[in-house]
Amino acid sequence: QVESGSVRWDVCDTQLYSAFRLGGQYLQPIDYAVVDKAKTTGAEEFAVPYGYYSTVIAYDHERFGDNPPTSWADFWNVEKYPGKRSLYKWMSGNLEAALLADGVSPDKLYPLDVPRALKKISAIKKDLLFWSSGAESQTMLREGEVVMGWLWNTRANLLQRDTNKRVMFSYDGGLLQPGLWVVPKGNPAGKQAMHAIASMQDPEGQVKLLASMGNGPANPAAAPLVPAELKAIDPGAPDNVAVQAKIDAEWYEKNYSKARQEFLDMIAS
Repeated sequence: QVESGSVRWDVCDTQLYSAFRLGGQYLQPIDYAVVDKAKTTGAEEFAVPYGYYSTVIAYDHERFGDNPPTSWADFWNVEKYPGKRSLYKWMSGNLEAALLADGVSPDKLYPLDVPRALKKISAIKKDLLFWSSGAESQTMLREGEVVMGWLWNTRANLLQRDTNKRVMFSYDGGLLQPGLWVVPKGNPAGKQAMHAIASMQDPEGQVKLLASMGNGPANPAAAPLVPAELKAIDPGAPDNVAVQAKIDAEWYEKNYSKARQEFLDMIAS
């Protein structure tokens, strides 16, 4: 859109490494005279977090009962937990999950050992189904195509709610990262896009988003407003952060294209 001079979007949701890669060539700097840095964590020049989300293991509770998978090592253990499982048809998060399953410590994930991760994924490829959209990831579990899956916590949260906890998930071994707003250069609304982002910094609104979808608030002022019953689903709650690793956006900024192609080549082979 930017290259064609025909921009249709004012504000976009993206990952931090994409914001780094697009940077000043395609994105407007965030106007921090309008958007309040004090109302978010992790503000960047071209991106501002609105919330946090995680990659988690979701599983069929009816299938596993009181002995569910609780780690990526369990996810990879097809003997103890037989059945098809799903992964996102993308490298980000999958590489980390594979390395964690292979015994890498969460604090030693980066720089990612891509060949080791791909070898680990390839070892259970016959037991894997790959999804391309969040809706597809939910459908696979809801309809029993897979017994467990790599899901975004927002999708897993909705699935847990919609299936009356037949499908459940845990933050153990999760992979945490921010969801961010970015503004394309030449966007139709101009500076009003910054005012829209500022309005979405409202802490009460971010708590409503957590209740509705499961996105953890980015505004520190929202934390004391989160009711007790929602803390368990908040990926950014201290207890949940403590059992997760964090996606390293700077590594992906430098290695994105190569890692993506190697991953896609592996699953296509």
